[in-house]
Amino acid sequence: MGQRYETDQQIIGRVLHLGHRADYALLVDRYGAKLFAFVATIVTRREDAEELTEDCFVKAFSRLAQYDATRSSFYTWLRCIAYRQSIDHVRRQSVVWLEMDEKTLQTIPDVEAEHVMDTDDDRRIRLLTEAIHRLPPTERLLVQQFYFEQQSLSDLAAITATKAGTLATRLCRIRKKLYQYIMTKEHGK
Repeated sequence: MGQRYETDQQIIGRVLHLGHRADYALLVDRYGAKLFAFVATIVTRREDAEELTEDCFVKAFSRLAQYDATRSSFYTWLRCIAYRQSIDHVRRQSVVWLEMDEKTLQTIPDVEAEHVMDTDDDRRIRLLTEAIHRLPPTERLLVQQFYFEQQSLSDLAAITATKAGTLATRLCRIRKKLYQYIMTKEHGK
């Protein structure tokens, strides 16, 4: 007979209402690797990402009674905490990211930039990967989660506490940055 799957809410209920604090480890086991990958998208140093992931679980445990399953899944709630902690961490760093002035971005037609993510050319993929890694962490996270993890704008809006329409506009600007970076590398434009 196989072990039945317990929902996050069942585990949380045992932790909060029955005092089975050790059961929280089940949630850490369930989401630890995924949350680390999420944090590592924002914080590029592995040691920092590991520490922030642990800190996120500690913070979530201390606020577990505040979690509301009617508002989001437990994993989405964890990502909200991890997002804020990771962004705070990155803001304390002094790193120069890929930036473009507004006038340059406005000259790039949306249709040209729209297809920057659609490529199977090895050289272009290499340039695209390079450009993505040079984006500021919040922009890199949007690209990673939206294009590679297939997260919806509404999920990302919940995590980042930003409106979905605003995120769509940001993704458009990010595509233009990526497009400009690739064109500059390929043609010196």
